Amino acid sequence: MSRRLLLPLLIICLALTAGCSFFGPNPDSYSSSYDLSVGVDADETLRNVTIRVPLPQVDGNATFEETDVAPNGTFEGTFDTRVVETEYGPMLELTTDEFTVETRYYRYVEADGVGRQEKISEAEYDPENPNHAKRTRRTTSTSVLRDTTYPIETRTPVGTSPTFYGDGVTRSLTDCSLPYRDETACFTYDAPVFLSYDAPATARVDASVMLVGSNEWFSGGWTGNSYADRVHANATGARDGWVNASGHTEAGRGNYPSPEP
Repeated sequence: MSRRLLLPLLIICLALTAGCSFFGPNPDSYSSSYDLSVGVDADETLRNVTIRVPLPQVDGNATFEETDVAPNGTFEGTFDTRVVETEYGPMLELTTDEFTVETRYYRYVEADGVGRQEKISEAEYDPENPNHAKRTRRTTSTSVLRDTTYPIETRTPVGTSPTFYGDGVTRSLTDCSLPYRDETACFTYDAPVFLSYDAPATARVDASVMLVGSNEWFSGGWTGNSYADRVHANATGARDGWVNASGHTEAGRGNYPSPEP
């Protein structure tokens, strides 16, 4: 073969080799993480509050500590926190003498093409003015992101990866709300949550907790797979005991298989 033909062939081979390397998984990029979020929301003041929401667990052992969720001993400066063992497994307990909800008034103003909300007094508030608004809800929340050893099990996480309640609840197969591939499966379940507080009969309270476990890697672009477990409780009026909240587990979201480490 002449040198004139050999050089172009060599360039093509190098290009193909580089392309395969670029689109193949990069082991240095492999990572896994757990993202836990907790939130409480109310539209009227609550007193003598105790709320317990589930923590992620494996074999009955919590995988997040109180100091992970509330490093300074309080939850967003609002609730005192501790991990408690219950008949339904480990839970995060949030307590406070008073969760105060105050009505706040705002008006929308615009200057130099930039709009913003400005706080105003109740006397200044005009319900007929479309640029005025009032808010009577208060939300407090936090999120904790933790790296872990790659890979984690995301297709069948219950019993292997952290989930709420583990296998202590009955999960029923249901339709997934978002488009999914063959690996994706969604489940609903009754999720016991403890709500205890004094409140007006019209007070509406929401408590939620969510865990997302993810694997990520670079293969010509960032990709990965994940699972999610969610619990959401809502109630009206005073409460003093366990309620059945709504639980939802989604497994097998993303691309499979995960590359071997």
